[in-house]
Amino acid sequence: MSTELFPFSGNEQKSMAFTPILDGSVYNCRTKWNVAAQRWYLDITDNSGRRQLTIPIVGSPADYDINLLVGAFSTTKMIWRITRGQIEVIN
Repeated sequence: MSTELFPFSGNEQKSMAFTPILDGSVYNCRTKWNVAAQRWYLDITDNSGRRQLTIPIVGSPADYDINLLVGAFSTTKMIWRITRGQIEVIN
């Protein structure tokens, strides 16, 4: 099991792009702040630009994992750890 860490503070002024390995393939991820909903969303696209997933980002507490990829990817977990200011991708 390996873990990739991507810094993400949740600051509404700073969107973020990163390219994690999800289920063995590289994907493009981008965070976007939705003003109307007052929350972050995560867009995941493959290398050809096709959208794979758009989901609201839910923060996980230090002692519990909320997997953002549940039902979309079978072996990879993605967790936003608010207290650490990072997104964790666990393969």
